[in-house]
Amino acid sequence: MRIVVPTDGSPASLATLKELLPRLTWFAGPTVLALVHVHEKIPYARAVAWAGKDVAQRYYDEESDAAIAPGAALLGASGLSPEIVRRVGDPAQEIVLFANEWKGDLIAIGRHGHSAFEKMLLGSVAQKVVASARQPVLLLA
Repeated sequence: MRIVVPTDGSPASLATLKELLPRLTWFAGPTVLALVHVHEKIPYARAVAWAGKDVAQRYYDEESDAAIAPGAALLGASGLSPEIVRRVGDPAQEIVLFANEWKGDLIAIGRHGHSAFEKMLLGSVAQKVVASARQPVLLLA
């Protein structure tokens, strides 16, 4: 079983991982996890041009590493060694794209506790992933 687990480094993302861990026994055979962080592009192209692509990439990498670290530590403490994936772009699109490229069997994602009103106004990465993924999506609180 190949499971894609998006994370943004928040306490809610860590809670999602904690909810997922006991459920790994649901699946037969070995389980491989990919811990995925997607950083949105810097909205000002001129800022990237001024600072340089290398500086921007270093910024994306550092932010992704900080977001991934808590989840990777939790999984490591549980004896799991996830694949670490860093992407830049629209989070929902990149999560689904990665899941397809990696041939993931399942996407396990948290809802982050937004109310229905907040989802309507803000949109939700989880909601967009559910709408566009080919794989089953496991929504965890």
